[in-house]
Amino acid sequence: MTTRTTFEDRLLVALQGEIERRESVPVPAARRALLTGRRLALAAGVCAAAGLAVVLSPGTPAQTPAYAVERHDDGTVTLTVKDQDIDVEAQRALARRLRPNGIAVEVQILRPGYVCEGDLVIWAVTQQGEKVPLTALKLNKPTTLHPGNVLVFVNTNDGELPHRVDVYPTEADVEPCVPMKPTPSGS
Repeated sequence: MTTRTTFEDRLLVALQGEIERRESVPVPAARRALLTGRRLALAAGVCAAAGLAVVLSPGTPAQTPAYAVERHDDGTVTLTVKDQDIDVEAQRALARRLRPNGIAVEVQILRPGYVCEGDLVIWAVTQQGEKVPLTALKLNKPTTLHPGNVLVFVNTNDGELPHRVDVYPTEADVEPCVPMKPTPSGS
């Protein structure tokens, strides 16, 4: 974890300094009840929490973040995916957050029914007896990204389903996704 002072920490210190300054200045009794240290500290805590929610949220503050990004002093970034169903817009928002760190992000969208050539496809049978491919996104552990790395998201069904995430050392190492329509064996 980084030991840099966050905006919220600086805000809290500034508010505590303001509290101390105001406590040292004589205030009429009627106003003194409104400006208690506890009330100002509570307000500072609420402001800090609200600021943190805005900074970490990839979308609106009401949305639950699909991922967390932690920047380190050495230029690396730790990415933790919290929601395996991170949508295309959140992937693009992540790309905008990682670009300043020298990390490229590609968001690929495959047409419905297609996967990348070489992908492992697991088949399931629907209630109507049709074989359908199942795909799964697996990025459930923190991943350390370095400047120059490329993070590639591959989405299926016109971007409705996240399918795969790969991390490559450089742009030259990125393996292109060759779209193909999988066929179940034994059909």
